[in-house]
Amino acid sequence: MTNSTGPTSALCRWTCSTQYDDLPAEIRKETVTLIYDQVGGMIPSAVLPSCQPLISLLSKIGPAGSCSIVGHPLRTSVTSAALANGTIAHGDEVDATGQQGTGHYAAVTVAAGLTVGQYVSASGRDLCRAVTIGSEVAARFQSILSHHGTRNQFVASVGATMGAAVTSGLLLNLDADRMEHALGLAAACACGLASAHLEELHQTKSLNRGKAVEGGVLAALLAQEGYHGPREIMTVENGFFDAYLGLPKAGYEVVEGLGENYLMRQIAYKRFPVGGPNQTPLYAFLQLIRTHKLVADDIEQIEVSVSRGAFQTVMTNKHPSVHMPIILSLAAVYGDLNFTHIHEPRYRDTPEFRAFQERVRIFIIPRPGPSVAAERLQMGIIVRKRNGEKLSQNIRYPLMSSAEIEQKFRYLVGLRLAPDAVAALEQKLLAIESEKNVASLVSELEIPYSAPK
Repeated sequence: MTNSTGPTSALCRWTCSTQYDDLPAEIRKETVTLIYDQVGGMIPSAVLPSCQPLISLLSKIGPAGSCSIVGHPLRTSVTSAALANGTIAHGDEVDATGQQGTGHYAAVTVAAGLTVGQYVSASGRDLCRAVTIGSEVAARFQSILSHHGTRNQFVASVGATMGAAVTSGLLLNLDADRMEHALGLAAACACGLASAHLEELHQTKSLNRGKAVEGGVLAALLAQEGYHGPREIMTVENGFFDAYLGLPKAGYEVVEGLGENYLMRQIAYKRFPVGGPNQTPLYAFLQLIRTHKLVADDIEQIEVSVSRGAFQTVMTNKHPSVHMPIILSLAAVYGDLNFTHIHEPRYRDTPEFRAFQERVRIFIIPRPGPSVAAERLQMGIIVRKRNGEKLSQNIRYPLMSSAEIEQKFRYLVGLRLAPDAVAALEQKLLAIESEKNVASLVSELEIPYSAPK
């Protein structure tokens, strides 16, 4: 048993003692949806340029193993598969975000769960339990990192590494003592440099998630073998929150309301394959286009007000899935925005698109005051028409319905699979709790390189 008595120890005792049936029914249901949505996004993302060089490297250097790489007819070791699957999980911007700065952990915890779940031949219930509890831990770490915000960092990778360790540790049946070592080791693996936004192919940003999954999985595997990490990593001097915030006492916040206040209730699924700060203005812009029957030639100017943190992200990162002026231009020219609009360069190479970008003024305006994570989903947009008319919307991102999430899954997976295969996979994922061994389900995600018929 663990010898420490601080919040890290308390967190580990809760993670290891909480059984699947102890979790609220709506949280268990949310976990199934989270896995379903995340897998749906991973399948088309697996072959994007943000992921392909890593897969090519792993196919050359190995090692061989029994763990699947989602979206590829390739297997490798558990840690290499963790790296690949985590990278694929954020290969595009379709993974879920959060309403209060707690999101973007699904790419890490689901990837870790699928990889280690296959490695140990876990049941569907065991996988769902591990993903639920690991996601709750990741959400709490990310929420605290985001709330205090003393460092400019990619908190979704930093905090989610700890969630990946918990997800993996639960599937490996670690006790509370070894789970505390796993968290200490995972803290040493965590990294999320915000400078990832400076790289234009989305590769570094995707790799951030891959390294978070790999680090969490490795930490749990090492702890299983008796490897030691520092105890009470959340609150000690030079520990997790001291290193990433300069606030070691912030670690006590992780266990506040633990087992009662589930941050997983704050998930916001993405309608569009674009970064979180772009979801609301894009939704509002498309609403204006459809309501007022706007076409590109009608528009003279677009103005969007965003939080300061969002402004830095959507203007620094030049990838079409994050850079807001590109996103709004695509939506204006094509009247919609889907996965192919973002990832096929031909949509940005047309005379219509180039003419729109040259003619229309797009202003992204940071709101005054401190950047608050909860404001990421609250945006305002103004469209000025060439005839002098002004159209505006100021809304908070409306959460997706179950029907919308299903439509999103079927569209994304349909980019790689035929309709009957899409339906079969959907049925299995939605019934994942009843799977006796998820290894066979994960192996079905090894999709050949061919277009759906």
